[in-house]
Amino acid sequence: MARTPTAPPPIQPPAPMVQPVAPLPQVTQLPRLSLLEAIAAAKANFGDLSFDQDNVYLKSKYTGLPKLLKAVEPALLELGIVIHSQFVYEEPFWRLRTTVGFKDGSEDFCSDFLVTDMSNMHKFAANFKIGTRYNLFALLAICPEKDDDGNEAVYGNSPPAATQLPGLPGGVQSWPAPGQQVQAPPAMYPQQAVHPGWQPQPPMATMPPAMVNPVQPLPVLQ
Repeated sequence: MARTPTAPPPIQPPAPMVQPVAPLPQVTQLPRLSLLEAIAAAKANFGDLSFDQDNVYLKSKYTGLPKLLKAVEPALLELGIVIHSQFVYEEPFWRLRTTVGFKDGSEDFCSDFLVTDMSNMHKFAANFKIGTRYNLFALLAICPEKDDDGNEAVYGNSPPAATQLPGLPGGVQSWPAPGQQVQAPPAMYPQQAVHPGWQPQPPMATMPPAMVNPVQPLPVLQ
């Protein structure tokens, strides 16, 4: 008697391997620095801003644009801040506009330098360099040049003329001097006619008593 072959048992797939899943770490989104905060943080890492250029006209030294950019750009770029300059025309003048802002365009500041002469390429280039320097001075609150309160720009190499008050003898530059009675210099009140027919008033001693006002002596400055 022949045996009926039996079907093999079905193959069971292996049980899936259970992998331990570690929980994802909680990522805290830190608030982004504002542009002012980022510039303040970058300033702590600014490079050397010492003088490296000579101004032959004013006999002074200053920090040139290449050294200025080399000193500030690496610290700014590390925080995503870029510098951009361009000429813009706003009637009736050209302006050199320098922008400092985040590279994604989310926030920026700009400063304009007025340009009054664009007649040739030399002046064009000079305006670009000078304008960018001074715009960056303003935007980054730095002053890498001698600060003389603008005296050199106004007076050059000549000191300002001393102020001579009217009625003072030559060489006297202040009035009143310490310990000197405060009195008006005579030249401030010249005894001359101010209109036709004017006559000097009589001395106070010859005037009626009712018209004489008592005058308190002025104090003596120490």
